[in-house]
Amino acid sequence: MALLLITAAAADPLPREIVPAKAVLVARPDENGRKVWHTRFFRIDSDIELRPNDLLRLAQVADTTAAAVKAHPLPLFAPPEGQRARIAIHARDSAYKEEGGVPGTAGMYVARKALVLIHGEHFLRAPDPARSRLAPQNNEDLVVHELVHLCMHRTNARLPQWMIEGLAEYFASAHAGGGRFSFGNADQRIREHLRTRLSPDDPGIPLIPVAGLLPLDGRGWLRYLESLPVDERYRAYATALLLAHQQLHGGKARFDALRAALEEPRNRGLPQSLVPLAEGPATQKSLVRYWQPKGLSLEFPAPP
Repeated sequence: MALLLITAAAADPLPREIVPAKAVLVARPDENGRKVWHTRFFRIDSDIELRPNDLLRLAQVADTTAAAVKAHPLPLFAPPEGQRARIAIHARDSAYKEEGGVPGTAGMYVARKALVLIHGEHFLRAPDPARSRLAPQNNEDLVVHELVHLCMHRTNARLPQWMIEGLAEYFASAHAGGGRFSFGNADQRIREHLRTRLSPDDPGIPLIPVAGLLPLDGRGWLRYLESLPVDERYRAYATALLLAHQQLHGGKARFDALRAALEEPRNRGLPQSLVPLAEGPATQKSLVRYWQPKGLSLEFPAPP
């Protein structure tokens, strides 16, 4: 069926937990040497041999991510219209780049193609060396992040890039695996998410200066990431996640400002940044104060 069927999901107040429905996965004819499947809402194609259980789990993650974005009380959900959106997994750098992937990235949302693009090398993570008999583990949070971009396709133009990336990481932090989402304790989920990725043995969380992210558009975000060492790039996403959390959970005024940005008519153009550039240092201080008693010591670079 050609139409994107995500719109079948109902819009309700955000539940504490979202449990995935039984996976639906229908094999389709191969195309250009690639295996093709349809889930409830998406098309998946891959040139990597995926185990049946991994495919079913990927279908659950994809379809439940759409349901989670749809369930949010803010009007975030606005996927591409008139097509079945695609998730493409590529084993080779050359094919990944040819589809629109930026070198050095693990995954991307290519908006002009309504395409979630996943680099197979990052999707199939090597297991812990101490447990080397295990099969590779799928990087499901990467899939969640990119699918949130897809589900917000027609919403993204109304938001600054740091908010777009922060919201994608917000849903990734709520993802408990296999398409199960837990929204009941956002602070705890974010703390665990950031400690796992940045500082598993230390409460110190290295971040990016807020003022460095606020003015970036989509192209600027990619250029900024490319300017950072590979092992420091997630710091930008972590900073965006904390800013997005502040906007969602930092009181009625912030929440209403975000709602107003999302409801801005298309012909009004891009909204003003939700956090004015001049407020960057003050915002950093407020984030440090908020997270310190919650088990995170945020570490922003000192001003030059």
